[in-house]
Amino acid sequence: MPGLDVLRGIAILGVLIDHGFAADQTPYILHPTRTMLGFEYIARLGHMGVHLFFILSGFLITGILLDSRHDADYFRNFYTRRLLRIAPAYLLMLVILFATHSITARYLAVCLLCLCNMPSLLGAQPEYPPLWSLSVEEQFYLIWPLAIRKLSLRSFTILCAAIVLLTPFLRLALLYGPTFVQDIRFKTWAVADFFAAGALLAIAARLPHLRPALTKLVLPLLTTGIILFALQHLFRKPTNLTLININHATFLEPWLLAFSGALLFAYLHPTLSTAAAFRPLIFLAKISYGLYLCHAFLFSLINSHWPIQATTHNPFPQLLLRFIVEAAISITIATISRTTFEQFFLRLKPKHVRVSHITSTPKEIT
Repeated sequence: MPGLDVLRGIAILGVLIDHGFAADQTPYILHPTRTMLGFEYIARLGHMGVHLFFILSGFLITGILLDSRHDADYFRNFYTRRLLRIAPAYLLMLVILFATHSITARYLAVCLLCLCNMPSLLGAQPEYPPLWSLSVEEQFYLIWPLAIRKLSLRSFTILCAAIVLLTPFLRLALLYGPTFVQDIRFKTWAVADFFAAGALLAIAARLPHLRPALTKLVLPLLTTGIILFALQHLFRKPTNLTLININHATFLEPWLLAFSGALLFAYLHPTLSTAAAFRPLIFLAKISYGLYLCHAFLFSLINSHWPIQATTHNPFPQLLLRFIVEAAISITIATISRTTFEQFFLRLKPKHVRVSHITSTPKEIT
């Protein structure tokens, strides 16, 4: 499904832009003009790239599990593939972070237990922000294979639909609940609707009688998501030139609809990968995992040696140049990792054979 690589490339590019431009607040504090605040707002939208990764994972992982759910080595193959893909680079990054005193021993234990989105359970604080989403993914991997294996296709579909419909109400309850649960951006159950939406699309893509209808959903999903986002954000203007803080967790997530439409479009148009304009995104998609792991460490290191000067009248050129340098170094290191270290372990992965539809009885499907 090469068309999805374009979306993965967009996702990692959004994350790079968010962390490259919006993470350092100094330029916006020194120059709190509407132009600078507007630029910060646009840069911060890149954080939704992580949620695009979530819906892609829901689609791809559900598809892999559906294709193999009757295999005798179902669990072994899935977890072996995931372990070989995730663990080597992840552990290497943890070694680098710990050796450079970027994380503490307590947070290292949190990372090894895949609880980076809930470090307070072990009395720790977030010390390397990108790892929260990896913990969400890893927790997803623990639950999803069992659900697909044990439930009938109909029951699993109902479960996914229920998650999509009920998660917004859970977010609403947590937003207005006790203080200790209000930081819900990092909690797996607060973003579960993205995974479940991707799963529903994976099911529909594998049912022959539903596939023709998928093309009719692309435009409504995209336009509805964009309109909801406009109503939710674009008409909310900053007051008193204070720094904009985008609400990362809302009752309704318009990006859920927009990303679903984009995913369907990319899936139904695999020739996207042949367009020259998309080749840089496809390249970023190939190295996206290593790039996601290492970029924040490198960005922070470069920022500490390249601060924005208070005397700068227009900090944007400095911001842009620094971002280009940060991105170039991060992409270079991620490319080396992907083609050497990560590739060594990827060659050991069991092969996955993809099917174009679900081989189930009509009774199970209906």
